[in-house]
Amino acid sequence: MTANEIFSYLGSVVIALEFAALATFLYFSYQKASQLFFGGKKDISSDADALLHSCFIVAISVAVFHFTTSTIRDLVLGLQLEKSDLRQVFYFVMFLMELAFISCVFALHKLRDCEFSGVARIAMLLGLVMCMNQMIQYYSHGMQGSDLYNLYYRAVIIFVNISTLLAISVYPVFSLRRLKKQY
Repeated sequence: MTANEIFSYLGSVVIALEFAALATFLYFSYQKASQLFFGGKKDISSDADALLHSCFIVAISVAVFHFTTSTIRDLVLGLQLEKSDLRQVFYFVMFLMELAFISCVFALHKLRDCEFSGVARIAMLLGLVMCMNQMIQYYSHGMQGSDLYNLYYRAVIIFVNISTLLAISVYPVFSLRRLKKQY
């Protein structure tokens, strides 16, 4: 198994775990599911509701963007371009996808007039780390053709993906603990 296959497999596992976290999130908040998808400021009446909505925005954005980015990554890698051009297009598109994720989380919070939770802040900061990582790799590997940053690039991707997964798992885990205490 090559390193790329391992990273691809790990990426698939992380995506599956993110969707599992989202499903768990929805399970623990099933009474408010329609409010989470279609609600707005009028549905946020307490700090707990604000936290719920903010965490939901992040969880759904992470799941959608991770799946979408994986699909776009495969499409870009399938382009018939010269190797150096393909590298440049790939890293730039991955940068744009991370930027779109950050913009989406920010815009959805503003649209709903929802306060940013700690989870949202962490996810956006991790998105910025990923943006910087993509731009460094764009310059190093795409423009200069150097392989010196490749190991760090992959390590940062794994770190950011796992950290994001942990961040969006916080709300369901605390909901489960709260549920256990009730019974």
